[in-house]
Amino acid sequence: MRQFTATAGGKEHEITVDDNTVRVGERVLALDARTLEPGSYSILVDGKSYMVEVDGKVPDLTIHLCGHTITLNLLDARRKMLAQAAARTAGAAQAGPTVVRSPMPGKVVKVLVKEGDDVKSGAGVMVVEAMKMENELRAPRDGKIVKVLVHDGQTVESGEELAQIE
Repeated sequence: MRQFTATAGGKEHEITVDDNTVRVGERVLALDARTLEPGSYSILVDGKSYMVEVDGKVPDLTIHLCGHTITLNLLDARRKMLAQAAARTAGAAQAGPTVVRSPMPGKVVKVLVKEGDDVKSGAGVMVVEAMKMENELRAPRDGKIVKVLVHDGQTVESGEELAQIE
């Protein structure tokens, strides 16, 4: 079973995919899909057949279905947590000390900075492994690393403070 959050037309929808069943909110659909060629699919939804063209790469997709074009942002659980953490950090990055936090529980694979280092916005600060994926956490703004609160190999919790930037 896989879970996604899809945003289309300014509305957010929770989607669960399990074998040949798709749940969109409370609605459950029987689904069968076949790839005709890259980006082109034949989809059978509750007994009705549709041709679907998909452009772009996850998370930003453009869907062409029944003469309509739908712009879709599709996030799996991991990408959604990272996006939420980035949004929280970006909001705090305007002035004063900024904290880099772990977006999810995991293990610090590598600390990329040391106290006193100058960093530019977007520069890697550390790598945290979570859900069998390595995620590079980046500086949300230009500044100086004033504290590094973790070390390589350390287990961290969701929201735990990892470093401070001023």
